Amino acid sequence: MPNHPKVIALAVMLAVPGRAFALEDSYLPADKIPYVAEVPDQPHRLGPLWGERAKGPAGTLLKVPGNWRAPVHAHTADYRAVVIKGLWAHWQMDGGEATRVELPPGSYWTQKANEMHDDACVSDTECVILLINDTPYETYFQNRLGYSL
Repeated sequence: MPNHPKVIALAVMLAVPGRAFALEDSYLPADKIPYVAEVPDQPHRLGPLWGERAKGPAGTLLKVPGNWRAPVHAHTADYRAVVIKGLWAHWQMDGGEATRVELPPGSYWTQKANEMHDDACVSDTECVILLINDTPYETYFQNRLGYSL
């Protein structure tokens, strides 16, 4: 391999990850997660794990009571989700028709930004969902356009 400065720099970057990729050790016990209400008239709670979802990349736990259905809504960012606890249902709105998918613990789904959809915790016990976004994320309701969560 030639002793070229660009090749050496690339090798160093691959072998020694930059600070942007480094994680510091951190711990947040489940009973210390600071859950907060997202909207005063809705029962769901958000527990930030890393980042600030309204500003950029973040991981957030969503906790909702059993047998609760969200109003039809959309988000300003794509997201990924994993069901941690409970039985979750997700509906994609497509030309007035809704396709419902039930998701037990361990299930994964993705949602594109600005697509109206519906979600529900269909178990008798609470549901906990891990939400992961890469870009700033806000929620808005179909019947309350302009009012974001």
